[in-house]
Amino acid sequence: MLNLNRKEQRQLLDNYFLSTTEALAILRISKQNFYSLIHRDKITKIKKDGATLFFKEEILARANAQNQLRQKYRPYDF
Repeated sequence: MLNLNRKEQRQLLDNYFLSTTEALAILRISKQNFYSLIHRDKITKIKKDGATLFFKEEILARANAQNQLRQKYRPYDF
């Protein structure tokens, strides 16, 4: 078991996980669309004692894919 202090624990969480608010800001989508992605298993949700987190790497990959799709199907937005 790792013996990390609070600052190290927070840094570990910040490096690998995002909150709902952070994920929404990165993806630039509505909450409804975000929860639809979760429901369709496009985004993995992690729940622990009332806290909900998302894998940072997965959200960043999704944001990159969304940008490519937006450019392809909605070029007038750019």
